[in-house]
Amino acid sequence: MSSLIDDNVTHVPMLPSPTTVLNTAPPDKQGGGGGAVLNELYLKIIYALIGLLGIVGNSIVCLVFTVKRRQFQSITNYLILNQSIIDLVDSIFFILIHYASPNGPISETAALPSRGLAEFFCRMWDSEYPLWALYIASTANLVILSLERYFATCRPVIHRNFFTVRRAKWAMLCVWVYGAVYQLYWPLVQTFSEDWRCHPSWPNRVVQIFMGVLLFTLEYLIPLVIMTFSYVSIIHMLRNRTKSHGKVQVNAFQRAKRNVTTTLCIVFVSYVVCWTPTELSYLAYNLGHNYNFESAIHDVVKGLVACNLCVNPFIYAFKYEHFQTELRNMFSSVCTVCNPGNRISSEARGTVLSPTNNSSNNTP
Repeated sequence: MSSLIDDNVTHVPMLPSPTTVLNTAPPDKQGGGGGAVLNELYLKIIYALIGLLGIVGNSIVCLVFTVKRRQFQSITNYLILNQSIIDLVDSIFFILIHYASPNGPISETAALPSRGLAEFFCRMWDSEYPLWALYIASTANLVILSLERYFATCRPVIHRNFFTVRRAKWAMLCVWVYGAVYQLYWPLVQTFSEDWRCHPSWPNRVVQIFMGVLLFTLEYLIPLVIMTFSYVSIIHMLRNRTKSHGKVQVNAFQRAKRNVTTTLCIVFVSYVVCWTPTELSYLAYNLGHNYNFESAIHDVVKGLVACNLCVNPFIYAFKYEHFQTELRNMFSSVCTVCNPGNRISSEARGTVLSPTNNSSNNTP
């Protein structure tokens, strides 16, 4: 895939003649934001709010997981933390890329001293390469999370022997590297013309169609199949266990495992909702479909993709019980420090809850 949203790229040509390079700016790169439906000012406000929500929400998740790291010492929680870090950094890039250069692409400004530096900004910044590299890393991390939950629920012996904390940390590092390496094709596609214009181009229509299908398969279809298989298998396994054992009382650890699995399943559903429209639109565009870049549908597609940066913290806050508990405890501790008069009652509550909070082995 290519860059997400750029309201300042009206200079990009629309499908030149076959004798020239072929413009392949995807639906998310074209158009000015819906014209009569949403003007540029409204879009900028919406995108700014989405970016800020992503920064604030993911920062809170990272803070809770870091401050309460003893309570989140499990492979699943390490991967959730990695997901939040990716989304946090991506939210920062989202703000910088779309608001650091209000007058248009940096590579096309007269302030750059040389053409070489301008071409570098064209390929590595104006193309939104960092943003999309992190999107790919986020998807890869979600795939690993779904597989970890699948083996933990459906293949516990394999999970116990194979999924170790050390391997999880290596996997966390690998998704960052994978995103950066995978997306390197996009800077190579960028063209910096003699008149200092930056736009994506494929050599011909055949290459564009081939790459469109390949990218759709690698970055969306395969991850979608893996995650769907994982969560459908998990749901099927949990239902079979309920039928075979009847209404048995589950302990706190089993309930926590089910809760974190349910939470991640909702994260997966939000990923599908946010990404399916733009992936299908980009595929259709590369296959030659006439896509309306000035429509309200295009605005909704762009907004959904951006919302995926900030939606996960809300899912954790409303569904992940372990996160809810530790978030309340952290804020309770902060309030106790700010208001020493409540220290006695807080300590009393802490004494009751301490056996659960100090037992990191009980976290899913």
